[in-house]
Amino acid sequence: MIWRSKLILCCLICSLLAACQSTTISETPTSLPTLTPTVRLSPTPESTMILVPASSVTSPPTEDVVPEFTVSPEPELAESIINGVREEIEASDGLNLVGTYYAPIDMPPPCPGVILLHMLGGDRSSWDDYARQLTSAGYAVFALDMRGHGETGGAVDWDLAENDIHQVWNNLSTKLDIDPDRIALVGASIGANMALVAGVNEAGVRTVVLLSPGLDYAGVTTEAAMVAYGDRPVLIVSSQEDTYSANSSRNLEEVAIGEVRLVMYQDAGHGTHMLAGETGLGELIIDWLDTYLE
Repeated sequence: MIWRSKLILCCLICSLLAACQSTTISETPTSLPTLTPTVRLSPTPESTMILVPASSVTSPPTEDVVPEFTVSPEPELAESIINGVREEIEASDGLNLVGTYYAPIDMPPPCPGVILLHMLGGDRSSWDDYARQLTSAGYAVFALDMRGHGETGGAVDWDLAENDIHQVWNNLSTKLDIDPDRIALVGASIGANMALVAGVNEAGVRTVVLLSPGLDYAGVTTEAAMVAYGDRPVLIVSSQEDTYSANSSRNLEEVAIGEVRLVMYQDAGHGTHMLAGETGLGELIIDWLDTYLE
């Protein structure tokens, strides 16, 4: 009896142990679940935040993008035509007179010509911009460094300078693209005085243009020259505040025999400076030249 009780007790103990083992195994998962990590970004200060709307983002162009149309550039003019060609002409005393020759643009020869004479202490470069404007209007242009100035050098001598202008005139008259019967002299300050004086003794001068002339600049006088110039047309331009030139210009207008036009500006400056100060002056001169060199 005792051994049967022990047997039953053992069976009960084994059953309890088996039940506990089964419960432990069933609580352990056969595979681990996939976890999605949480990414935490460092906060961005408000002062550095830039919000770009999606519509404003543009993709960079790719190399194979073909434009809808292509504009062909206009052919460029030769640099020598735009900037002129440096020339030397021998003076009567052997001095090499240096100047720049600007050929007319898109104008069949023979064309009218213009000789440009600079101010005292200046040189031919003061005419660069206006020389190009003249060539665009169909004029052949020669800008001279008068003796004692610029590349011509030598000593200043206004009597010899007058002969120099005649040498330039003769040289210009022989160019095949210039009509020798249609050449004008345009000068500024003492260059204006020299244009008038040289025009007196050069019968082929059709007209002269005087920018800020004076009755007497460095001994080059103009009152008697204006009378001797005769009945040929002359354009005189000056500025009111340039008192000496303004008064001289009025005097020259009074003694002129032929057709004369006096244009007086205000605060335009002196000589070639007026071309920059008065934008319409360049066209005014061209209109005058068109009239008398037609």
